[in-house]
Amino acid sequence: MGAIPSTPFSPMKLWFAVTVVTLAALSASGEVPQAPAAQPDNSAHQQVSVTERKTLGLKEFPAQQKADILMARGEYVAAIAAYQQSDLKSALVWNSIGMAYHHLFALDEARKAYQTALTINPHFSAAANNLAAVYYAQRDFGQAEHWYKRALKHTSENAVIYCNLGTAYFAEAKYKKGIKEYRRAFSIDEKVFSPQDSAMVQAGSTREQRIAMNYFVAETYASAGKQEQALIYLRKAMDEGFKDRKRLIEDKDFAALRTTPEFQHLLDQENLN
Repeated sequence: MGAIPSTPFSPMKLWFAVTVVTLAALSASGEVPQAPAAQPDNSAHQQVSVTERKTLGLKEFPAQQKADILMARGEYVAAIAAYQQSDLKSALVWNSIGMAYHHLFALDEARKAYQTALTINPHFSAAANNLAAVYYAQRDFGQAEHWYKRALKHTSENAVIYCNLGTAYFAEAKYKKGIKEYRRAFSIDEKVFSPQDSAMVQAGSTREQRIAMNYFVAETYASAGKQEQALIYLRKAMDEGFKDRKRLIEDKDFAALRTTPEFQHLLDQENLN
């Protein structure tokens, strides 16, 4: 979505443009490395809690860097407080504040933060995408469409945003436009519909819309020779109620898939054989 915070598939993710900050001070586990502990004094047995040690380690960092670390840890309330002590003239900071609120599902506060980021930098595509994700979650699909388009004006080819725009079109029952944007997203990055890393926005949509979206993604994967992924999305469409055997048998995109035992097994499971 927001890739986040980062909420129209089941079970798709809300994606907004997440800024991943790599800090040399972060260890592989995402924790701030601690200095070696001193040998315990036999006369003192006080132990410092993990939370206290984390806080002590963070005091050394500037406010924005500290906030980035807290965001990476998922400590969103503390991250917001830290960002508010940093450079509030920075669009990046306001976008990060928006993402923290977004993770907390405080959508109105997230929207205000993204709007502030865009006031500072109207060409900030990540903030525009994130603002669109808020409107989508609030079911204001027209505004979501508008801001996804704005985001695409100020960024290079971005599969996630094209995917998000396509999903907004599907939510508005503009299926031809949605398919067009999905195809564009897939042409940029074939993994954009990956079940593990799906960039689609999770929010409310009708059963018919979910069937249409899942079926089209299955067609897309099948036409690209990705049979395993095609079957995953066909099953999703069927789970939502798709039962059109005639369409499955006649769909040219599924010609190769229909020859596989897995396809026949799926039809058997759904009583479509």
